[in-house]
Amino acid sequence: MPSVIHRPLHPQPQPSTRRAAPALTAMALGIIGVLTAGPSRAQAAPAAAPAPAAAASQASVQNSGMDAALFYQVLIAELEANGGNAGPAYQLYLEAARRQQNSQLYQRAVDIALGARAGEQALAAAKAWRQALPQSREAADYTAQILIALGRTNELAPPLRALIQLTPAPQQPQVIAGIPRSLQRLPDKPAIARVVDEATQPWRQPPLELAEAWAASGEAWLGARQPDKVMAAAQRALTLKPALPLAGLLAVDLMGAQAGAEELIQAQLAQPDAPPIVRLAYGRKLAALKRYEEAAAQLDAVLATQPDQPGIWLTLAAVRIELRQLDKAEVALRQVLATKPAENPHRSGNLPLMVSDAAGSGLTEQQQACILMAQIAEQRKQPQAALDWLGRADPDNQVLGIQTHRARILMRMGRLQEARSTLRKLPETEPRDAAIKIQAEAQLLREARRLQEAHDVLADGARRFPEDGDILYDQAMVAERLGRHEQMETLLRKVMTLSPDNANAFNALGYSLADRGIRLDEARQLIDRALALRPGDPFITDSLGWLMFRSGQLEEALRTLKEAYDKRPDPEIGAHIGEVLWQMGQREEALRYFRESRQNEPENDTLVETLKRLKIKL
Repeated sequence: MPSVIHRPLHPQPQPSTRRAAPALTAMALGIIGVLTAGPSRAQAAPAAAPAPAAAASQASVQNSGMDAALFYQVLIAELEANGGNAGPAYQLYLEAARRQQNSQLYQRAVDIALGARAGEQALAAAKAWRQALPQSREAADYTAQILIALGRTNELAPPLRALIQLTPAPQQPQVIAGIPRSLQRLPDKPAIARVVDEATQPWRQPPLELAEAWAASGEAWLGARQPDKVMAAAQRALTLKPALPLAGLLAVDLMGAQAGAEELIQAQLAQPDAPPIVRLAYGRKLAALKRYEEAAAQLDAVLATQPDQPGIWLTLAAVRIELRQLDKAEVALRQVLATKPAENPHRSGNLPLMVSDAAGSGLTEQQQACILMAQIAEQRKQPQAALDWLGRADPDNQVLGIQTHRARILMRMGRLQEARSTLRKLPETEPRDAAIKIQAEAQLLREARRLQEAHDVLADGARRFPEDGDILYDQAMVAERLGRHEQMETLLRKVMTLSPDNANAFNALGYSLADRGIRLDEARQLIDRALALRPGDPFITDSLGWLMFRSGQLEEALRTLKEAYDKRPDPEIGAHIGEVLWQMGQREEALRYFRESRQNEPENDTLVETLKRLKIKL
């Protein structure tokens, strides 16, 4: 359906009667065709039997139900439409539709308005169509789509409900399941959820109750960030249909945010007809939570039944790399490298979890496999082999993400100037490429502990892109490392002004104040704001726990930090837990967290600083 905007259909001057009329359009011929009637009046009356030849001729004739006035009206309407005069064409078709009570005429009126991008007129015609022919599924469909395009959520539920009702019962679950996705572009997520609930209400209670209706409700409330309602909907859907994939996927989305969600997934996966898509999603979620052994087991189970899925092999390889199972990771990647490259590099949505967005976006599966092979070579202390694999992934040295990875390897090999040159030579094919290159170069310098140079690169970037919140944020983080806390705060507050929903900026300033033990009430407000923007985020929860520690609330701090660590066992969070336990006198437990964190990331700045300050040698 064409995009709909509020543009009136302005009537145009009538065409000259002396102008030669073009042939009837295919649309007009089609409409005239569907308006043919059955037997003529003459045929309806009793008559003497005709001669055989006459009978054959008479049987082949089907007179049209279109009278002269309607024929002329349709003809003129099409002439107006062909001449670019949408207003008169629309009015003529709408008048004819109302008089004839005919779906094809109503649809043509709506289509003309949509073609002219006149949303209100299209909606008026669709509503008239629904009122005249309430059993027309097409009328309900058109009305709903136009209301969605116009963003009129307050009127959406009745036509959506009618659309379901007018769909044959075997197809109703499919229609219901698709409703939340048809509304996902609308901004008011709570309003969308209410529309879905109102539209599907008859199918969420006996005798029409469908698991798909509950799943649709759950999906809508997931977008509205109402986990309690999502959980209740998923539970009911799985009670009605234990193998329903949509319900299982809802439970996967709730993992880490709602108690009992994982039990729902495991119960579904225990079924003999457990959907592979849910097992795959569960495996990926486990990997995101750094529960790599469990993730590998689930991915292995999927591949046992679907071994020809390169995207799943990629994800499994990424998990094996995180587990330091390099030989097994390589075996998985060889499966991908042996497959024929896809003609369309965008066909696969199965990007491996451990490949950065910059490196993985839009790449073929073979390119992604080469990137992961480069990671394996790095872990084996074979930097040149890693560079070779990246060269195979990007032989023309044009892909920003891959060349950023290459630059990091060069930096670690002591070839920092070559690494910086690699980034600066990259073409800028997208509007933000220049800004991304600046951030990437600054990150190289940060990893090389050349903080002042990193700050200078970002400062120059901020002069070029003064409204780029990402560059300003990175500059603030380097300023903090340099001890320039006033500058850091100024930069972060500018980011907050530019992007009031930037949770990272609120969290970073709140954490910095808490870490320095100053303005703790203000720090709490900032961290609370960040949590409101991104509920349950483990790093923001870590900031809250660290604030509690600095406030002397040791028990509350430990509980909050462990909650964050359970969601994301990051070395920085582990270092914080270790320090709290050390302060509480639980030295052995503290050492366990310190050792686990060092094993995951030996050079983590927070961990190294904490161990040095507490004079702990592991």
